[in-house]
Amino acid sequence: MGSMIQSQCKCGYESDELYVGGGMMDMGDKCELPFYCDDCEIVISRNILNEKGIKKSNRCPKCRKTIKYYGQIVSEETEYQENFTFDWGIGLEKRYYLKEELHHCPKCKKDKLMFYSSGCWD
Repeated sequence: MGSMIQSQCKCGYESDELYVGGGMMDMGDKCELPFYCDDCEIVISRNILNEKGIKKSNRCPKCRKTIKYYGQIVSEETEYQENFTFDWGIGLEKRYYLKEELHHCPKCKKDKLMFYSSGCWD
């Protein structure tokens, strides 16, 4: 079951609700993660998987430039001690974590953006 998250910044920026992780129908084929585009000043979710595994890059749906994801992908064996807003297993060997901390805001370009969990989806 995936999670619904939303980002908010102290500058007033607020993303749409993001559907991250994957659902029952696309488990193993899709893994949506939160990304940002500084040029378009948006936070969006994009699928990081393709038929070969984890994609090397993702593009903004508006400007088509390469975008960056929030959080980190680590080995499944990595012991994670910090608080996180969202985590998701990627196959049998990788895991994604989105820390509960201030992140980069694509609007004001400062590390003042937070993610909040708003529910689950399937």
